Amino acid sequence: MLTLQELKQVVDVRGDREKLPTARQLRESGSVIVREQLGKETEIAVYQDGCVLYQTGKYSTVFPLHSCGDYFYLSEGNAVHLPEQFFDRERWYLRLVLEGEDRLDRNGEERERSRNVSYSGISEEWAVMEDLSESAIDLLARQEIVEEMLQTVTEKQKTVICKYYLQEKTQMQIAEELGVSRPAVRELLLRGVNKIRKKYPLCSPGFYYGRTGNGAAQ
Repeated sequence: MLTLQELKQVVDVRGDREKLPTARQLRESGSVIVREQLGKETEIAVYQDGCVLYQTGKYSTVFPLHSCGDYFYLSEGNAVHLPEQFFDRERWYLRLVLEGEDRLDRNGEERERSRNVSYSGISEEWAVMEDLSESAIDLLARQEIVEEMLQTVTEKQKTVICKYYLQEKTQMQIAEELGVSRPAVRELLLRGVNKIRKKYPLCSPGFYYGRTGNGAAQ
């Protein structure tokens, strides 16, 4: 089993200001180190230059391998922090799939904005919690507000949001469980978060369901 730590040792480290290639450029001229097929429509590949290409259906995103650090999410109302080292000995693609899904979600939000639909970015707008050492009182208050936020969405949207962010299931897994298409799941996520953002426009920096710990999504 190839681990993420082992993979990091054999690929290049990209500079912070180094421009990322497009998905097409990677496919045409990049040197693939490892590739994994995840279901019928999803694939992830790492290239020698340190780039990761994550594709599901007709959508794809490219990001630097070494930018994937700590991971944060909420589980049953509790903030969970998975340090970068947690993933080092796991299968190489585990952390990268999480990153790819988050970035595709943000890209989907941007596409909706371009159509003059007021959706907010799931991944970037709900920024990572800056203070993991907050008091128990603050944490309880956070949990109560998150529960209150979920009261603003429909039952279907709530189900999808909880499965995706709290149970860490992929959109494809959720689609199979609910008997709907993956685009339908994505639409429920977008509309659910949009409702929450409209009612709680100032609360988003304090609530986070899943993103990297070092740097914004691309």
